[in-house]
Amino acid sequence: MSINGLILLIAPPVLGVVIGYACGGRLAELRGIRLSALWLLWLAAAVQAAQYYVTPLRHPALLIVVFGLVLWWLARNLPAWPLAIRVAGVAITVGALANGLTIALNGRMPYEPAAAAAVGLRPDLTTPKNEPADEATRLAFLGDTIPVSPLNKVVSAGDVLIGTGTVALTALAMRRRRDQPDPIPQLMTGGET
Repeated sequence: MSINGLILLIAPPVLGVVIGYACGGRLAELRGIRLSALWLLWLAAAVQAAQYYVTPLRHPALLIVVFGLVLWWLARNLPAWPLAIRVAGVAITVGALANGLTIALNGRMPYEPAAAAAVGLRPDLTTPKNEPADEATRLAFLGDTIPVSPLNKVVSAGDVLIGTGTVALTALAMRRRRDQPDPIPQLMTGGET
């Protein structure tokens, strides 16, 4: 994994922590969020890492395994979380489903050649994980179409949902106090629930 790819991976939780602190949250509040089956996330991370470093495992189908493990983890945890945090978790889930479906239908994550060229990448390169979109690409609009010039990367709408959901989940979890009611119903009713 490149340093720019690592930045894209680490930036959402770090930004969530910064926003959480800016809104009066504390890292200690993260302990109040029930997390079960963390082994699923560790397994997903291990499969993802193996794809980068073990040549025989550089198969696009393993990306679906990674998404499947993360979705399984979310399915086990979402019901136990407060409503505001569940909403952030749903954003992550929708993003992962969009990416997973696009990969499943195409064999790899398609990318928009013009977007790749706009960030200085080769617009015709096929890798173990990506391929240029063409007229035969299914759901091309869900592929990597959003150029991120400072990092020379192209991301998908699903990636944006996953990143935004991660920022929100982290910040909301830092603000959550065990003795406070869930903030979303209060916002919806304008007062106490």
